[in-house]
Parts: sequence; structure tokens; C-alpha cells
Amino acid sequence: MYTSKTIVTILLFTLSVFTYGQINDSIQPVNLEFITNKLENLSRDSDINLDYSDLLEEYIYYFENPVNINGENIVKLRDIYLINDIQLNNLRLYIVNFGQLMSIYELTSVTGFDKETVKNLEPFITFETVEKTERFKTRDAVRFGKHVLISRYDQILEKKRGYLTHPDSAIHYPGKVYLGNPGHYYFRYSFNYKDKIKAGFTLDKDAGEIFIKNNLSDSLKTILKNYNTYGFDFMSFFAYVGNIKFIEKIIVGDYHLEFGQGLTLWSGLAFGKSADAVYIRRYPRGIRANTSANENRFFRGITGTARLNNLMLTGFYSTNNIDANIVPSEFTEDDGVSSILETGFHRTLSELYDRNSLNVEVYGGNLTYKKSGISSGFTYYKTKLSRQIIPSENTFKLFDFHGDNMVNMGLDIAYSLDGVNLFGEFSRSSNGGMAAITGINTFLNDRFFLSFLFHHYDRNFQNIYNNPISVSSRKSNETGLYLGCKVLVSKNLSISGYIDHYRFPWLKYRVSSPSEGKDYLIHVNYNPDRNVSSFFRYRYKTKQENGVLLNKYLPSIFDYSRHDLRFFISWEISDLITMKNRVDYVLFKGQDNAHEIGYLAYQDVLFRPVVFPLQLTLRYSIFNTDGFNSRIYTYENDVLYAFSVPSYFDNGQRWYLMAKLKISNSLTMWLKYSKTTYFNKINIGTGNEEIDGNSRSEIKAQLRVKI
Repeated sequence: MYTSKTIVTILLFTLSVFTYGQINDSIQPVNLEFITNKLENLSRDSDINLDYSDLLEEYIYYFENPVNINGENIVKLRDIYLINDIQLNNLRLYIVNFGQLMSIYELTSVTGFDKETVKNLEPFITFETVEKTERFKTRDAVRFGKHVLISRYDQILEKKRGYLTHPDSAIHYPGKVYLGNPGHYYFRYSFNYKDKIKAGFTLDKDAGEIFIKNNLSDSLKTILKNYNTYGFDFMSFFAYVGNIKFIEKIIVGDYHLEFGQGLTLWSGLAFGKSADAVYIRRYPRGIRANTSANENRFFRGITGTARLNNLMLTGFYSTNNIDANIVPSEFTEDDGVSSILETGFHRTLSELYDRNSLNVEVYGGNLTYKKSGISSGFTYYKTKLSRQIIPSENTFKLFDFHGDNMVNMGLDIAYSLDGVNLFGEFSRSSNGGMAAITGINTFLNDRFFLSFLFHHYDRNFQNIYNNPISVSSRKSNETGLYLGCKVLVSKNLSISGYIDHYRFPWLKYRVSSPSEGKDYLIHVNYNPDRNVSSFFRYRYKTKQENGVLLNKYLPSIFDYSRHDLRFFISWEISDLITMKNRVDYVLFKGQDNAHEIGYLAYQDVLFRPVVFPLQLTLRYSIFNTDGFNSRIYTYENDVLYAFSVPSYFDNGQRWYLMAKLKISNSLTMWLKYSKTTYFNKINIGTGNEEIDGNSRSEIKAQLRVKI
């Protein structure tokens, strides 16, 4: 007889035969290739799983509320990196000279717009006659504001080592026992009225964290009495008012700050260099609400921006408790911290001891002047910590911040004139460390973009809340020169690429002397018609690290290189079905010419019926790499506001099937099942995350209610 599990499996497989995965309408923006490639780069540079909601919030909003291409709001398209300053100016000039645009096809007549750019823009724009702006009425916000509630549950089905020991034994193994259940719970509420009044909160409980304390023994309850471990482990909230008279924005609760090029103050995530090549300038959004579940890198308090003619003044105050590694201090009576933690995990006693152990108080402001293509701003703020940061005595950390307070200040400037855009920022930390970044975007003719960027960050430059363009995660001890270009060979064909040379004047982690590196990329994009898009990419990157040598006290550094080749093609077979294929090949060379080879190939099938409310996304992938150094990152389609960018290494296969069912105009449900199987392993993972077996499977369910 067939079990219920077998019947469900057969049913899903039968449906998948007829499916190809078109992007779910509500998450289509995060599946556009130019965005997913950037997310893969961010995941490659980070050791932790991040929530990218803050980065993609506006893409999702403008997908559901498209920007009128003929209105003043078209600057939003630049702010989310769909176009650059020069293309924005060309678009405005075209409207002045030829009148308002009437269709998507007319965009290709604007100088600097090829089919790739137009295709990226299409989901986010509309073509309407510009009308007078309506006056804001409070009663309309109550009547016509939109409420959205999202509830999600996901879980790894196989049992990890951290769950094998009963929680009562955590006292004897404080770092090796997960106290909670393996389920991940997520709840989010948001309210929005025409982007003028917004409010929301996010609740999150990671797998392994405690949800109900009553399940613990009395001895554990006694130990945890000073820790708030009931219910959701993380809670974030905000209230926002904007675009009302001279008040530009006000936020109470959790928020982010973005100014200049991110060198002085930029608390949230930001895209770095990518295959776009020429999109290297940051477009700061000033103050914005925190909507992600990243638990430690945001401000909590109040902030506001007021506009007076061409001046914009922003003030902010924040006090927030964040996670940090507590260590006994040798210089004061109080304990210090060795580093700030960003994982957000509180699954074991050891992780709970570090929870909210550091209070960070931040206050300051920004003054910005904008007029006729010029923008200039000055940022000043002070950071006070409840405990001293006492970094380890490793030589490469000699110039890291040490203490409990610091002051950061910086000046940024940007200027646009015809086909040239200049930008830069200069910053200083209170210990005297300096940093600078400057760049040029230029449009040499109607088919050639060129970008230049130079940055220098002193080895003693110290800043907790910044996120500029950089190679390393430390944002200091770095000098680099970047040159990017894009050539519009024809409306169907474009070629982009960059050259990036950089050096590190001081020591780094696993590098015991000054070092340098290079990064080269070429990207060929070909869109023969509206239904087919493809690209080929080659990237070559070198870096220097300590080698493994015997019988020597001082290790020597060696060159390590990596070649990445990728081919991608997407075609819409019909109005119902879209197919996507991708092939990656990696060659990594290390010490003494030792090398690793890896490859990955996947097939996406997307199904989007016009009249039936069910959408399906299926992927099957195979991979084989010689080791971790040849790993390959790949973005996966996921439920709304969830993000999956796994790394593939070793030898195996992975598949997933995701279904989206629109039950009504107000109610939508997602279901996803994924499974990874390794052909050369008998267990997966290490430490508490180890699974006894060669498979790892996950279920995910989400419900969204719109009112």
C-alpha cells in the first residue's frame, strides 16, 4: 500500500513534469539575475547567514507599486541601482525634448538604454500621465492604508548533533547542547500608506533557541532567570512618517542610517562590486526603517530628517543592547568584550551568556546640501560602549579599536554635469585614523560607460558602523584602484567588466606580512529577443595568504588564485513556462601549484498559469568540487522575505520544489521542500551542526495575509 508520504511525493513529481518556474509574482524582483548575482557575492564575503530584507524591501515595494516613468519619482530607479545618474539625466532630457513616454518599447530610444537595462526596469515601472500630487489626509491613511501579515515556519528534518543531548545536560556542556527545538519561527507585520506612513514589527526565533521555558528543568530555569528566553528571541519594531510639509522623515524604533559612500556611517547591508561593473557609486537613503531579522547591526531609538529649501538636517539617538564576546579585563574591574557578534544565535548556554552583553549608545547628525546636480554632506556622531572592547593580542589586530567610546566624522560630495558624475567621501576616526574614497562615472558616448574608483583606508582607521566599497570585511588597512566599463555593442549585446588592484599595507588574518591582490571580470550579456536572455562570465581573482611550511618560525605568503566561468540562459517557452539553465566551472590554485576543480549545473523549471492560482518552481542541480576552496554559491528561489544562497562543495545533488497558492486576493500560501544528497559523505557538517547521514532536507511553509 502507498503511504501518505509516497502519494504526496508522486503528486508533486507529476505536477513538476508540467511545470517550469516562472518567478512568483510577489518575489519576482529578488529573482532578477542582476540582483541575485549581487546577493551571491555578499554571501561569498560573509561567514554568516544574513536576512537581505533591508536590501530588497524597495524592490518588492516598487514591484507591487511601480514607479511612474514620467513622474518625479523616477529618481527611485537610480536609488535602487536600476539605472545610474547619467541614464537618469538622459531619461529626463528625453522627456523634456520628446514628451512623456508611452510604452516600454520607447525606452530603448533613450541614450544609454539597452535591452538588458529595459528588461531589468520593466517589472518596476508604469507609464502614466503625470497628475497633481494629492494632499495628505490623515483619515485616508486609516481608510486606505495596507496591512500585511506574514507567518513562516521552517525546519531541517534530519537531527543535528546539538539536539541529540537532552537540554538538562547543558549545564555540563554549555556550548554543545541546543536548548530549544529545531523549528525556525518568523512573524512579520507591516502597514503602509503611500510610503508616507509606515509601521511594522518583526519577530524571529532561530532553530535551536528556546521558545517555551516551561520545558526546561528547574536548574536550567534558575540559570536562565536573568535571560529573556520566552517566546521569540528577537523582536524589532518601527513607526515611520515621511513627506509631510518640511518633515522629510521621522522614525521611532529600529532604523538604519546611510550617508555618503558608506565610509563614515552606513549601518545596513549594501551591494558591492558585481558584473554590472559601472554601478560602484553608493546612493544613500538617509534614514530608513529596519525590516530585517539581522539582530545586531541596527539602531534603536529615534531619528528624523527636516528639509529647509536645499538643506536637509538629520539627527539621531540610539541605545541598543547587542551580542559580544565577554572576556575578563586585565585593566579594569569590569569585564570587557573581545569582539561584537553578528550571528544572532542564542541556542546554547555559551551563546546566551553573550546575548545583549554590550550596550551601544550612538548620537549625532548629518547636514546635507543639494542643488543643481551637486550634493554635499557632513556627518558627525559619537559611539559609547558599556564595556571596553579589548581585542586579542594577535599582531594583525594591533591597530583595532580599543576602548569604550569613539567619534567619527566625515565629509561627502557628489557632482553631476552632462555625462560625468564625480563622487567621494573623506572620513576620520577619533584616534586620528583617516580614510578616503573617490570615483568617477562617465558616459564617453551613447554606447560606452566608464567608472573609476580609488580608496584608501588607514590601518588605524576605526569605525563600527560603516560599510564602504572594500575587499576585506575590516574596512581598514586597504588601498585599491578600480576601473570598470560597459559597452553597448548593440541593443541586444552588451559587454561589461572591471579591473581591481588592491593592497594591504599591514598584516591580516592568516597573512603575516603586507600583501596584495587582483580581481578581473568580463561579462557578456546577450538578449536576442524578448523571451530569451543569456550571459557568459569569466572572473579571475588572486590573493596572498600564509603557506603551510615545516621547520620555519615565520610563515611565508603564497599566491592563491581562482578562475570562475559561468554560462546562464533563460527562455520563455510559452506564456506558462520559463526555463533557466546555468553551468559553473571553478579552478582554484594554491601553494606549490596544488589545485582544486569544481563544477555546478542546474535546471530551473517555472510554471505560471494565467487563470489557475498555483505557481510552481522546480530546480535540480548537480555539483562536484575537490574541496571548500572551489565552492560555488547559488541563489535559490524562496518564499517571500526568505533568502537562500547555499554554497555547493564536495560531490552531490540538490533539488527543491516550491509552490505558491493564491487562495484569495488577501491570502497567499507558500510551501517549499528541498533536499541535498552527498555521494561521498557519511555525515554532513561539523560540531553541533553535524548530521549523521549523507542527506539534508528542509521544509518551509509561509502564509501571507493582505488587508
